[in-house]
Amino acid sequence: MSAPTPPPSGGTPDPYAAPDAGATPQPGPSPVEPPAPYAQPGAPSPATPYDQQAPYGGAATPYSTPYGAQGAYGQQPPGTDGLSIAALITGILGISPVALGLGIAGMRRTRRTGQSGRGLAIAGVVLGGLGILGWLLFVALIVFAVNNDDFQEGFSQGFEESYADRTGANLDLGDCFELPTDATDLTGIVAIDCASPHGAEMVGVDELTDAEYPGEESVVATTEDFCFEQFADYVGTDYDASQLDMMYLYPTDASWSFGDRRLMCWAQNPDGSPLEGSVQGSGL
Repeated sequence: MSAPTPPPSGGTPDPYAAPDAGATPQPGPSPVEPPAPYAQPGAPSPATPYDQQAPYGGAATPYSTPYGAQGAYGQQPPGTDGLSIAALITGILGISPVALGLGIAGMRRTRRTGQSGRGLAIAGVVLGGLGILGWLLFVALIVFAVNNDDFQEGFSQGFEESYADRTGANLDLGDCFELPTDATDLTGIVAIDCASPHGAEMVGVDELTDAEYPGEESVVATTEDFCFEQFADYVGTDYDASQLDMMYLYPTDASWSFGDRRLMCWAQNPDGSPLEGSVQGSGL
């Protein structure tokens, strides 16, 4: 049997030659793996990027929405901000400091969450600011009134005139007038001609000169003494013997503080029927 012929020096070994039994195996290149076959219909698809996205542009499951409740692409969450609504309501109700605080908080929160209601928050801020400004002006007016002598004098004089009119300060001795339903309120009562039928006639008018209110009991006693004496002098007979009735008004503790000092007495028929002519010197 003839020996195998060695390959020429530097040549390429014959791949079909039988290996030499005594030769040492030489390392050769790794065998080339065949390419992976294409995916067969029905076979599971490999994992696609982005977890849920289908291959080749197929329908994909929507991504999870980032930033909590806010949707993708800047979509606003539903509803109106509660702080903004509360700011508008408290502003309308005149709770100014609360409306201002809620309005500022509502503006900040709507900017952060993207909810609607920013306009309501702004309205609450405006109403709250106007309310606070109004209160500041009111306080400034009070301070001005307390520290301004002319204002105090004019206010006191106007109130005293109004109160005096209510107590019949425009009526004088001998004036005839119609009695109101409430005999303690002579607002707007004016004197009329005593020749015409009338309800009452003033028989006594005086003013107290005490520096301080002497107390109701003392004032009532002084008024009765004065009126009984005046009735007798004006009508011409004592009250006990007269067929006329008599009524009187006097200052109270409240009216005294507003300048009321008047004592007033008038005569009238006991049954409320009109008087005919003056009762002065009539002896009735």
